[in-house]
Amino acid sequence: MLGAKATARAKINLFLDVGPRREDGYHEIRSVMQSLELSDELYFRRTDGSEGRIVLKCNDRCVPCGGDNLAWKAVEVLVGRTGVLTDGGVEAFINKRIPVGSGLAGGSADAAAALLAMDHMFELELERKDLEEMALEVGSDVPFCLRGGTALVSGRGERIEPLEPLPPFHVVVASTGEEASTGEVYGAFDELGSGSGVPAKETLDGALSGLLDAIVESSFEGVCDGLHNSLELAAADRDSVERYKSAARGAGARAALMTGSGPAVFVPALSLEDAAGVAWELEKMAPITIITSFALRGAEITG
Repeated sequence: MLGAKATARAKINLFLDVGPRREDGYHEIRSVMQSLELSDELYFRRTDGSEGRIVLKCNDRCVPCGGDNLAWKAVEVLVGRTGVLTDGGVEAFINKRIPVGSGLAGGSADAAAALLAMDHMFELELERKDLEEMALEVGSDVPFCLRGGTALVSGRGERIEPLEPLPPFHVVVASTGEEASTGEVYGAFDELGSGSGVPAKETLDGALSGLLDAIVESSFEGVCDGLHNSLELAAADRDSVERYKSAARGAGARAALMTGSGPAVFVPALSLEDAAGVAWELEKMAPITIITSFALRGAEITG
């Protein structure tokens, strides 16, 4: 097969409880992750390798197109595991629509899509467990981005428990447009003391239990009431996060939360009319404002 097209869906964290740093440098997490219809598109084709074994291009100049790109790394991991590209090369183009560095896992989503595209293009028919092992080697969020939907994720991202799919609730995403370093945010979180405002474990256990019940019941109100992100306290631009959340509540939103390591804020909405009303207010202050919805799946081959 000469080419492949893949969709890379963004994700948000409906719940994110971050534990202390482990000996391996990663943090133990408990998170309820949710895919969004907001997505990038990746186009792959096989080449003769004259321009390089791996050539990556993107419509967004802020996106690195070398070894720092997770999609590039995903291709390298798959090539190393399978031995494809013994001759010739591969070229990929990323049509970027997920805001870069906003805590929406855009890079991880691209990596998941790259794994699927390579598997499809070279007709490898890899087992899902093999793809997920490669995904974890690339990055902690990549396994979930590969699977998608609604899931309880723990460990450093390798343990994924699918949950009942939520209805396609609308979501407003607002971002400063400035990239936040995930490592720096986690580092700032590590420096926070016990009096930093992080809820006690018993409180978080109760909040997570309530959220899981709300998901089973497809309760919009219950989902909103269960939102939590421990990293908000360490946000790189906490002032903007708080301003966006306040503006959303002022526009009638039931809840608003920073996603991942930020600085993007997401606002669930029960109707498109509600989402538009919130977006109208957030657009006045946020350089990037997007209306999207929950998705049932993560990365997938679409051509």
